Amino acid sequence: MLLAIRERAQGWFAWLIVGFITIPFALWGIQSYLGVSSDPVAISVDGNEITQREVEQQVRQFRERLREQLGKSYRPELFDDQLLRQQVIEQMINDRVLAEAAEDWNLRISDDFVRQYIQSIPYFQSNGKFNVQAYNTAVRNQGMTQRSFEESVRQDLVMQQMRNGIAASAIATDFELNETVRLRDQEREVSYLSISGEKLAGDFQPSVEEAKNYYEEHAQAYMVPERVKVEYILLSPAVVGAGLEVTDEKLRAYYEQHKDEFHAPEERRVRHILIQVAENADDAAVEAAKAKIEDIAERLENGESFEALAKEFSDDPGSRDQGGDVGWISPGLMAKAFEEEAYSLEKGKVGKPVRTPFGFHLLEVTEIKSGGEGSFEALYDEIETAYRQNEAEQLLFDQAEQLADLSYETPDSLAPAADVLQLEPQLSDWFDRKGGKGVLASPKVVAAAFSEDVLLENHNSELIELEDDQVLVLRVVEHEAEHPQAFDEVKEEIIATMKREKASGLARAKGEESLQAVQSGAVTLPQLAREQGRKLEESVKIKRNSTTLPAAIRDTAFAQARPEPGKPSVGGVALENGDYVLLVVNKVLDGDPSKLEDAVRKVMREQMNRAKGDAQFSLMGRYLREHADVEIATDTEAAAAGY
Repeated sequence: MLLAIRERAQGWFAWLIVGFITIPFALWGIQSYLGVSSDPVAISVDGNEITQREVEQQVRQFRERLREQLGKSYRPELFDDQLLRQQVIEQMINDRVLAEAAEDWNLRISDDFVRQYIQSIPYFQSNGKFNVQAYNTAVRNQGMTQRSFEESVRQDLVMQQMRNGIAASAIATDFELNETVRLRDQEREVSYLSISGEKLAGDFQPSVEEAKNYYEEHAQAYMVPERVKVEYILLSPAVVGAGLEVTDEKLRAYYEQHKDEFHAPEERRVRHILIQVAENADDAAVEAAKAKIEDIAERLENGESFEALAKEFSDDPGSRDQGGDVGWISPGLMAKAFEEEAYSLEKGKVGKPVRTPFGFHLLEVTEIKSGGEGSFEALYDEIETAYRQNEAEQLLFDQAEQLADLSYETPDSLAPAADVLQLEPQLSDWFDRKGGKGVLASPKVVAAAFSEDVLLENHNSELIELEDDQVLVLRVVEHEAEHPQAFDEVKEEIIATMKREKASGLARAKGEESLQAVQSGAVTLPQLAREQGRKLEESVKIKRNSTTLPAAIRDTAFAQARPEPGKPSVGGVALENGDYVLLVVNKVLDGDPSKLEDAVRKVMREQMNRAKGDAQFSLMGRYLREHADVEIATDTEAAAAGY
């Protein structure tokens, strides 16, 4: 049949058929025949389309940002893919809605401004200058072109322009500021008494039969979770590098090959002004210190002497008399924020205030010594560390390959791999799905140990890559399914629990009964204390951040209404220890805005302005989102929902 078609497919008719086939392919591609778009639409916002590719790109970038922000703490398995995707999709919709508003408002960012902004990003700079290669590499690693990256930056700048236009217009009034101070610094005077559940319970002792009934009713609380013991082989730079032979000859050879990597560190002579504030200081103390350092910074900008201001205001006794001079510093000597600021400043320039555990600092770099090529002798320790790390990395790579191959070739034993690598397998203690200790706490290890292949088939796991260049292979040597603990094993624990519950229940019942009596006016708290023979704590003054009383008592006190003549403001709360506390608010002393220092008032107003502006911008975004015509493709919704 094919032969017949070929013989007849000649002349103008054949060319006509070819034309019909070729034109759609040329204009739309094979997708037009298959009914599949090359870049399907995922979301439509007021008719503006967001493609599936854009969604996937944003999801990847979001994960990358999480990885950068969390560093070694990043665990991909801790972030639910469905929830993450939903968040990204919703954020993209919000961004598109805001972008439409910016377009309607004719907000624009010029090409020159975009270029200048990109060139100012420290990540793209080398030695203080824009590095084209670093820029191209970073953009490429994000899966973007220069044009798409620049448009992304432009959009971000437009959004910032819009946000600033709205947020910067927000003003906290004097009334709002004064009300905030009045409430924030409010002090309450309370009287309270505690009803002890333990005393009410007395010598209550549940019988064995009652304990058994409790055990049966709460059996799920006394289950031993499924757990395993594993043996494992762990490879790390420390393990494989332990037997490395290091000689001066090898180190010198390594030094000569990597000479350009070894330089004496750049040193900087720095002077600073310190306004001391404790790391755990309250907000008021922090704001006061910040206001003071900002005032000094303003005076420096106006031309006052750094040395004179340091002698007058600095809280650092070691450098104050020297005009703030701390001498020469090199990397690793100072607090991280201090060092980063010192090494970012040009000579003779004063930086912005930075905070360390000691307080707020203003820094000026007075001299710079460039680092040069260091001698072998001077850098011996650094060279040895680098050599060991380099050799260990290579050994680790080779041995990890061997471990993976050998544990796969003999899936029911780690002995062959241990023999070849001359390592003794380690044996774990019992651990459940919450993880074990050390490397066995890793979710990757737990997932492997409880996987079907390892747990049920009794195979070695695949090679598991962990933090700090560690790799591990494990096998399960003992397994226990979930099972209830024997009654005798938990009898004492059950009896103790029953005693606590009994005491707590009696205290709550007595407390709520007494609370109703005080609220109704049938009895006062002092009378109740005398009748019940309890100690009344009177006239205790607390603030919102007080730690002298349990947080539950403090929060209950501040939740009560202001006391009125003849109408006590009474509250009650059950504590974690099983006691119940009755309290009466005697007085409410509001904070006094007139006592607020001008500098602190200024900082506080700025904070309130920002908070109010952010709230208004958020409210506008929600309004625009609610009134936008949004359509999400079915397959995109399914992907976000995990279907």
